[in-house]
Amino acid sequence: MDTKIEMKIKEIFGKNLVTIAEYYTGDVINILVVCNTFDFTTLQKLKQLKEIPLILTKEELTDGVDVFPIEFLNIKKHHKIIYGEDFLKDLVISKIFLRHQLEFEFRSKLIHLRREYLQFKGKDFDNLILSVIPTLVPIIGGLLYLKDSDLGDTNNMIRSFSDEYGIDIQVLKEIYDIREGNSKFNKDKEQYIRELIKVLSNIGEIVDELEVLE
Repeated sequence: MDTKIEMKIKEIFGKNLVTIAEYYTGDVINILVVCNTFDFTTLQKLKQLKEIPLILTKEELTDGVDVFPIEFLNIKKHHKIIYGEDFLKDLVISKIFLRHQLEFEFRSKLIHLRREYLQFKGKDFDNLILSVIPTLVPIIGGLLYLKDSDLGDTNNMIRSFSDEYGIDIQVLKEIYDIREGNSKFNKDKEQYIRELIKVLSNIGEIVDELEVLE
């Protein structure tokens, strides 16, 4: 994290600040700020920042685990404390609530991908394809969590997912490598979209059949 951003956050929140953390969504680094209370005046001051953090009160974070289990699981597993208290590691993620959100998210992502494909009309498929990784990685992490699998980096998660659930998601590895600059688009862009839709459909079927007892 940029030291200037860290100092500015500390200045804005003062004694009200609980935690500053970085967390990873795919290959994207995000900032999380946890505070005791949050008002509109503070919100206005945050407009000064070049990077917009995720702001939560401590109560919102602990009470929101059951509402946004995918997001909080990702933060718990892929965070680094920059300042303050690390209570993120102790968050308890309910597998039942996680299962419900996973079903919603996969259906939503599939509908969104189809709609975006029609709207882009071939003009900006690069961004559409590359945006899939930070969107899907936390969801894949949620599915691995249901299998009690360790969540490593994105490469390991993609490989582990194929092993645990027995479906081919090689297209996600290809797109990840392109995002990382380790590869280039090596086939027709529409083929990537076709494969992504198939992957989402297959994973959606897996989620439909999942039974979670916890």
